[in-house]
Amino acid sequence: MKKFLTFLTVLTMFSCNSELDKPIFEKLEVAELKKSIDSDSTFKDSYEYILYVRDTVMKSDMEKVEFADLTYERVHELMNFARDTSYFNPIREEIDKEWQDKYGSYDDKVDSISDYWKNYKEEHSLEKFVKIELVEIYKEYYSYSSGIKNVNLGFRITPLNGKIDQLRFSYDIKAKIYEDEDISDYSIYSSLNKSWCLTTDPITQPVTRYWEANYSNEKLLKSENIKTFNRDYNIFIEIDEIRKDGKNLSLDDLEIPEVVLDHWRNENDEILKDAYKDDIIIEFIDKDYIKDYKYSREKINEILKEEDPLAFKFINLPFEDL
Repeated sequence: MKKFLTFLTVLTMFSCNSELDKPIFEKLEVAELKKSIDSDSTFKDSYEYILYVRDTVMKSDMEKVEFADLTYERVHELMNFARDTSYFNPIREEIDKEWQDKYGSYDDKVDSISDYWKNYKEEHSLEKFVKIELVEIYKEYYSYSSGIKNVNLGFRITPLNGKIDQLRFSYDIKAKIYEDEDISDYSIYSSLNKSWCLTTDPITQPVTRYWEANYSNEKLLKSENIKTFNRDYNIFIEIDEIRKDGKNLSLDDLEIPEVVLDHWRNENDEILKDAYKDDIIIEFIDKDYIKDYKYSREKINEILKEEDPLAFKFINLPFEDL
């Protein structure tokens, strides 16, 4: 009796879905589509996706030949299988644990690599040779009016280890309102907001030298004095190159790996920081490293592909080049 009831259930299901047992390149009549959606509301999403792949992703008849015998029912069944959270959630938990066991320690290793290069940069820092401070905002006015002609920034330059022959540095101004975002000192690596200063006269003792502010900084500084500036803004100064004792000393000489510099630039960017962290992992720790979501997706895809290889290939056509 039990076997008979099971047979009836299967037969009923088959009868309800018989209109879907036709190739995806054959049009479903409106009545067939309505009956299918009434029977299973999830078919609406499956049907719309089938049409998208069939009519938009697939460009030629030759591309369609491989899927000539693929039915609506097979694609829908595989998509419903993929939606089955009661089946896949425990599997995903196992996959996540597997990924954690394999790659979970890599975050600490990235931190160690970053800290190593930060210490290296500090030990070889050009700041050991010279100290630079903003000490004055000097404004030039037109002789015939009270309008501001130029805004100049005065930097006090103090040699710390003997004479400096030449010096190049940059500065980047940030409003203190962004302090809550924990702007890293390494944000000054960004060339987008930098202003550059070059002095070719030797420096043997503390001296103040002036550079004209660029247009955007002039607009910002024309109503500021050094007191109000220090109250409302931070200035990040980076020494780029020094000529001393006949030799050029540069940040480039440190040869800090570019992936590490990228990681520093984006340490406080929630979107980008993981991507650059992954670059460090691949370059220094494990060239075969796979991001957690990709690892899980690949494992789930193996299950789906085994269930119905042709339907799986059809469903994934939009993602072939990703």
